[in-house]
Amino acid sequence: MSAQASANNNREQIEQVEQIKAADWTDMDLLTRDLAGELLDGEIEAEEKRVAAVTDDPGLTDEQRESAIMLRQRRIEAMRSVRSDLAAAADAPATTPHPLT
Repeated sequence: MSAQASANNNREQIEQVEQIKAADWTDMDLLTRDLAGELLDGEIEAEEKRVAAVTDDPGLTDEQRESAIMLRQRRIEAMRSVRSDLAAAADAPATTPHPLT
């Protein structure tokens, strides 16, 4: 069997996802703002627990601890910002898209 034939055979075996002839959004299996917010809330809570764990980790130097905490706090702030934007978008009135001219 040639290398190309072998590659094609492997690709056919791996490709198990049924491809549909429609855009992704027609599937209606979209992440809603509410669900995205809930997922962010859970991730923010988990990240806050990680900050607490790093704070209490005796195996880290002060520099490592400070760096890890700073990184995680920046991540939490970014997630809170996105969460706030999601909440604001949920409160905003719906608009209809304008046709391109």
